[in-house]
Amino acid sequence: MQIIRKKGIFMQLIGSRKLTWGICGIGILLAIVSVLFLPQIIPVHFTNGIADDFGNKVEIFLFPILLLIITFLTGKESIKYFLTHSTFLTDIQYNLMIDSVLGIVLIAESYVIYASFA
Repeated sequence: MQIIRKKGIFMQLIGSRKLTWGICGIGILLAIVSVLFLPQIIPVHFTNGIADDFGNKVEIFLFPILLLIITFLTGKESIKYFLTHSTFLTDIQYNLMIDSVLGIVLIAESYVIYASFA
């Protein structure tokens, strides 16, 4: 008797890097929409939750640029091969690690947008 295991939809998203590109797309859309409503000066650095450095609202696009750089570089086979074979990560673990990093960048982008209005 053969047991057939079906992958869940979440595992299919992680395995195909669709989740990675989805997170990247959300970050880009968030920056485009928020730049229309942000004040001219936004906080860009925080110490103990208090803004201590400010910049122009165009700097919100640094987050999507960082998301794109991470997404493109981690999609290269040479980098993927190095990370999966030197640390014995599976493809799903590798993609989940990359998605976690992108999620942290997306949370930071959201916090800067939130702090701009507070």
